[in-house]
Amino acid sequence: MARLAFQYGTVHAFKSEKVFFLKKRFLKYHLSVMIMAPIVTHKSDISNYDYLIGKEENLFLTIKRQFPNLQLLVIDDAHLLSEIQVDQLLQVAINLDIAVLCLGLRTDFRTSGFSGAKRLLEIAQVLISKKTYCSCGREALFSIRKKDGKITFSGEKILKEEGVTYEAVCPKCYYRKLIQYKKLKESGRI
Repeated sequence: MARLAFQYGTVHAFKSEKVFFLKKRFLKYHLSVMIMAPIVTHKSDISNYDYLIGKEENLFLTIKRQFPNLQLLVIDDAHLLSEIQVDQLLQVAINLDIAVLCLGLRTDFRTSGFSGAKRLLEIAQVLISKKTYCSCGREALFSIRKKDGKITFSGEKILKEEGVTYEAVCPKCYYRKLIQYKKLKESGRI
């Protein structure tokens, strides 16, 4: 029986290379696999994925009609899917008997959940926490955003532009940096 699995973590927990390695491995054994990602953040790297998922797309119908012979479906950045799309992925696993592996973040740079990740944590049949580590050596649970090298806790939830990077941090470092940021903002230095 196929299952819906969610492997979650912080930024840098899932390198795209791992996703593509998994695909190569499946293809080596003549198993059909497809890698998908939400179009919202992957418009510019369309060649890296087999299929880009539209914002309102019905994933169950897409898979059923266009890719019925899949054995494994890998969704990169699954936290960016809608709750309805996550429900549709569960139906893909149950009704089409296709294994679905979703990879993504649990929370954003402000420790708020993503709707897709929240729903995956609620209904996925298999949950896998992928460990990453903070620069201090502790396990990282959160991500911080840097704009032109400076930490920021403001801005859009999803931001993909020049000069924006993310770093995985432990809770202690996250809150230390948040307090520093707030003090700088109060003093008018930001």
